[in-house]
Amino acid sequence: MEIRAEIKHIIKNSDKATKAFADVVIDDSIVIHSVGVVEKDTGRYITMPRSKWTNKQGEVISRDITHPITTACRELIQTAVLDAYDKALADNADSDFEVAE
Repeated sequence: MEIRAEIKHIIKNSDKATKAFADVVIDDSIVIHSVGVVEKDTGRYITMPRSKWTNKQGEVISRDITHPITTACRELIQTAVLDAYDKALADNADSDFEVAE
């Protein structure tokens, strides 16, 4: 399985845990937009895109739109996204991604 990631948005100067968003392409066949990069004291990880809505009882429901089924697939996606994030930070001056201040 070929997985590549491209950082589309880096959030700078923020106290929030989410630091960036990436697009992930799998086998040149499917894309997952808005995969999040999260940095906390416990480490870095990715979050999958989510959908939120309010049900008839007024409860807010949140659910992943897509997610890996196996741990191995999640690790492949996470490695690709975090590697792309590290590269985007290192190449900040030459990158064409959108930067939010």
